Amino acid sequence: MTTLSKLRSLSLVGLLLGCATPSGARDNSNSATQHGPTEWASWSPASFERAAREDKLILINVVATWCHWCHVMDEVTYADPEVAALLAKHFVVIRVDSDARPDISERYRAWGWPATALLSPRAEPVMNLRGYRAPQVFATLLRELIAEHARGELHQREDPRETRVSAPTDSDLERIRGKATAQLDRYFDVNGLGWGDKQKYPWSEPIEYAFLRARLRHDDPEHTQWRDRALATLDAEAALIDPVWGGMYQYSLRGVWDRPHYEKIAMIQAGALENYAHAAMITGDARWLEPARAITKYLLGTMRDPSGGFYTSQDADLRRADHSSVEGEVYFALDDAGRRALGIPRVDRAVYADLNGLTIHALAELYRASGDRALLDAALAAATRILATHGRASGPNMLALSHGPGNAEALRYLADQAAMGWALLSLHRVTADPRWLDAATQLANSMLASLAAEDGGFYAHTKDPDAVGVFAERRKPLPENALAAQFLLELHGLTDGDGSTDTPYLEPARAALLAVGGDAQIESRGKLVARYLSAIELLGASKIDISIVAKPGDPVGDALWQAALRVWEPRASFERSEPGQRYPDTGAAAIYLCSERSCSRPITDPAQVAAEAEAFLLRE
Repeated sequence: MTTLSKLRSLSLVGLLLGCATPSGARDNSNSATQHGPTEWASWSPASFERAAREDKLILINVVATWCHWCHVMDEVTYADPEVAALLAKHFVVIRVDSDARPDISERYRAWGWPATALLSPRAEPVMNLRGYRAPQVFATLLRELIAEHARGELHQREDPRETRVSAPTDSDLERIRGKATAQLDRYFDVNGLGWGDKQKYPWSEPIEYAFLRARLRHDDPEHTQWRDRALATLDAEAALIDPVWGGMYQYSLRGVWDRPHYEKIAMIQAGALENYAHAAMITGDARWLEPARAITKYLLGTMRDPSGGFYTSQDADLRRADHSSVEGEVYFALDDAGRRALGIPRVDRAVYADLNGLTIHALAELYRASGDRALLDAALAAATRILATHGRASGPNMLALSHGPGNAEALRYLADQAAMGWALLSLHRVTADPRWLDAATQLANSMLASLAAEDGGFYAHTKDPDAVGVFAERRKPLPENALAAQFLLELHGLTDGDGSTDTPYLEPARAALLAVGGDAQIESRGKLVARYLSAIELLGASKIDISIVAKPGDPVGDALWQAALRVWEPRASFERSEPGQRYPDTGAAAIYLCSERSCSRPITDPAQVAAEAEAFLLRE
């Protein structure tokens, strides 16, 4: 085979611009009887070895169990006799569950699901396809690639969706922050609300960044307006909450918030919970807890594993054993009895570490806002389960998590370590139990040992000795590095005491933000820069300590602790200490807020904590 060249195929570009409707393609597939459905190979060294040995092209189909168009493409395109025959003769076809493989999901998420990656027999990239492709269009594309390969002219197509990586031009994170903030702001739909206009996703990270920038720059109207925009967006996206069972649908169509696409996925539930919890804490208005309760009703019911932990997703449509389907628009318009009479859409009961980390963190934050002990109990049970079934010692004072239970996977993923580490810190914050801080520290130590790159930043996963072609290149993805930095910055704040103690966590966090801060990568990440921006802000922000000084079992101290937890301050580290340890024994339980330059007077009345804390924080 000739070396792949960076050429553009005009005929294929034309094919990709056209997309037949599912209904027309469905009629064509009804006659598919000769070859049967496509048979999928596993993601394994044997599959890639077979492709190289037999000189077959590789097709990788990245799907999600909840994905409507993935199901349609299965039923229509991959069941088509011509497509099935072409694939069987000329390709090794591999299917990957995007939720089960964070590394493959990260690589292809810009193309949505289903994503179709077409590669040479040696796993060199040729082209990637976004979404559904009708059988006739798909078969034409396959034949063209087969002919190119036979002539030795196979070449890689340029793709604007491909993540571009470049080294930062300098180490000025403030310059990078300004550029990335302007980029994110351009996505905001002033009239329709939310970040993006054609499809309305309840993006949680831009909302968190909006809250943070309004807090840190509270004297600048350019930034404070984003608090109101975030709150208005949260109001609008409540239309995506299922009024019968609760839970939030993944997104809405046609630039409005009330035309949902009906899958429910864990990441969306976690992000929305965190947003609504923080809205309640920031505004002091309990009405923001109402949509959060509708989401937790679903989360703690349908999506909770009996042994602790949370499932991954629920399908948008009801798909039944007789191969008949009820589309989500019809199904979710029914009441509870009507839905149950038809059956329940499939729930993906996999329990993954990264999604559980995000959910645990959100439940802990909602517990802070509401005081609902059931939320904390669910978060504690999930964390206990993940550590027991996904964790293993990886060295002295080191803990590594597998993605799924059983510790069977050879790879360890950055998203799992960072999300669960961040979650464990949230549990330490609300319980003051040192075991959660200890586990988070062990995760951070393992992350630094096995995932940190010598030139800064973190790889998406540990080294895969079986990887070939493009998959042998480990990537440093921006969103996952941002989460890792956020986790390490919070851990540093908890462990450096009064600021005079060095920790091994601050500089790796800074290096991670710099490593993924090149202009090309920032630009190619679009809206996915919000958590990165939050991490930059927290890196440069002054530290706040909130200390509750009381004897164990003191009811006033306990009330002060609960009042302090309801204070929304992303810069803060919370701690409980006994009188005389760090602060003098005045004979009464008290809260102290301290920055790098001043401390508040002792706050002894739980009813005054919110007002006095806010007054102090606005001066910082």
